[in-house]
Amino acid sequence: MRTFLANYPGLKFRRPAAGDHVLDIAFGDGRNTAFLCDQGFAVSGIEITQGIVDQTCERLETLGHAADLRVGRNSDIPFDNEYFDYILACHCCYYCDEGESFADNLAEYARVLKRGGYLVASVACKSSYIFKDAVELADGSLMINADPYGNRNGYRLHAFSEKSEIEKYFSPHFSNFSFGFADNNYYDVSERVFWVVCQKS
Repeated sequence: MRTFLANYPGLKFRRPAAGDHVLDIAFGDGRNTAFLCDQGFAVSGIEITQGIVDQTCERLETLGHAADLRVGRNSDIPFDNEYFDYILACHCCYYCDEGESFADNLAEYARVLKRGGYLVASVACKSSYIFKDAVELADGSLMINADPYGNRNGYRLHAFSEKSEIEKYFSPHFSNFSFGFADNNYYDVSERVFWVVCQKS
């Protein structure tokens, strides 16, 4: 959310204005969704189950907010073409469903984003803890085998080693890139992600 809050010397980004349409992907308990509503944006979101959608809608209602929350997936977003000015995808865009690739996820993001609209996303780094002993598959995704928390074994995630790899992979749909990097160490478990801001070409 810092991307929406502050100015950074390496960030090329038009901050959203009240009324702009923002999609919050994988909103979870809605903490980012509530923040987006507080800013006066027209907020929508997707999550993978109706139960999560219902629970978060109730939470937002208690806070006096309303958002258009629906069941969806990275590669199947139930909104019209070129509907959103901004997409926020925190720790989620790199999850790949069976039979789908990360390229499919990005194509779907581009479909619902207006031309010139912004994607703000965290993208997995291959040196992050979750990829220890992961098996790389033909499409470049990695099958998780040694999650120390035991939550994501068997999941397929896509990850990158360098910013240049990300830019090349995203470039069929996006341009005007800005990058950040986070390296969080939780008691010798290192979570590393790239932060990516780019515009639909």
